[in-house]
Amino acid sequence: MDQMSAWESFYRNNNRPWRGVSKVDDLPFPEGSNVLELGCGNGKTAIALTEMGLKVTGVDFSKSAIDMCSDIKGDVEFICSRVDSLPCSDDSFDGALAFHVLEHLDDKELKDAVSELRRVVKGGGHILIKVFSRNDMRSEKGESIDEGTFVRGNGIRYHYYTEEELIDAFSPMGCASILTVDETTRFGTMRSRIFADFLNPID
Repeated sequence: MDQMSAWESFYRNNNRPWRGVSKVDDLPFPEGSNVLELGCGNGKTAIALTEMGLKVTGVDFSKSAIDMCSDIKGDVEFICSRVDSLPCSDDSFDGALAFHVLEHLDDKELKDAVSELRRVVKGGGHILIKVFSRNDMRSEKGESIDEGTFVRGNGIRYHYYTEEELIDAFSPMGCASILTVDETTRFGTMRSRIFADFLNPID
């Protein structure tokens, strides 16, 4: 099953795929900033961003996901597009977020997505990244197809990062901060995420 089909199946079979409230505190975006969200899914994070007074453009390659966002109100627009080929003009955004989307890209898609972020985000803009780390409880679950990369039973590809390879992927952007956070779940398992803030160079 290709990745597009796997994600379409995932969203069609999950009316509420992402539950709870997104944690988007302490963002480096002033109120009124024009922000791009890659991999917006059902709009969970976009809602939180608009409530902070941000203008949001959400992008997802799944039409089913974008359809879930149709009733969301506020200063927000949703676009069905691949993250490695954005239908956006150069320097369109003050900043960007990619929360749990880079895990699903292969090497070429990742390289192209980073290139697109550099193109559409203004120089000096913050690009915030959240990915699962190699320490995560689901790392190494599924069929191994490359180092740190697995395909789970739903057909979706997951890559688990180290801080070093994430910094390398965003070179030559400056890394303002990077931190791996391990959290023990109520079941005694470990969720491990890397949070990074990259600065788009000013040409």
